[in-house]
Amino acid sequence: IRLPDEDPKPEKDTLKLRLILSAVFAIPLFYIVMGPMVGLWVPSVLSPEENPLVYAVVQLCLALPCMVIGESFYRKGIPALFRGHPDMNSLVALGTLAGFSASVWSLVRILQGDVHGVHGLYFESVGVILTLVTLGKTMEARSKKKTFAAIRALTALAPQTAWIETGEGIKEIPIEDLRPGDIAVVRPGGRIPADGLVLSGSAAVDESMLTGESIPVEKSPGDTVWAATVDRNGELRLKVTKTGAETVLSGVIRLVEDAQGNKAPVARLADKISGIFVP
Repeated sequence: IRLPDEDPKPEKDTLKLRLILSAVFAIPLFYIVMGPMVGLWVPSVLSPEENPLVYAVVQLCLALPCMVIGESFYRKGIPALFRGHPDMNSLVALGTLAGFSASVWSLVRILQGDVHGVHGLYFESVGVILTLVTLGKTMEARSKKKTFAAIRALTALAPQTAWIETGEGIKEIPIEDLRPGDIAVVRPGGRIPADGLVLSGSAAVDESMLTGESIPVEKSPGDTVWAATVDRNGELRLKVTKTGAETVLSGVIRLVEDAQGNKAPVARLADKISGIFVP
């Protein structure tokens, strides 16, 4: 049973750093614009009525770092837009670039003496959108990291060797050499080496790692057992039916890996909506 190909921890750490840096600029930007609307104090130097130019330039200086930190949205979204398959990155890139462009034009109007240009500034929308989407991606990366840890924990349950009956008696072999049809012997406290059918013996088998059931299940001749479950109190002699990638444990690991690698239905729906909404 193989381990997952890639540990998502570096991606999570990078996104977490991006989120923190983006929030450092987005929070004061949001405060400057929205604070006065709810009665919060803002220095008069940043008042849109008294100092519209300073008000606009400060917003520009806070929004630009958010765009630089969120450059991956543009690096991924804009090419997807030109390929004719826009996704959520395209939607974020297009929306923030539109807001930024409109805000820069309003800044130019202010420079030309039109103080009403302050009503056309959307720099705070740019910063907040980029920060919130980065927050969502950070949460997604955190979820992937937990999934990766779960896969590793499942993989670690698989035994590395098995005891089988041979013409020379009972012999220990590497788990990779185990084949369907082999007769395996599992002693108390040992892990079942592969999926199989009990031929003789009886034991209470802990299957909690597969079923979640904490009470061991009594196994006797004719019952099915699964790889990596634990023989608690008796010796079992079983015929191996499935090994390696065909075992139930491997199937569970594949399902978890697929869940990690594939987009959630809501994410696929969002990409479809983006394909319609972007144009």
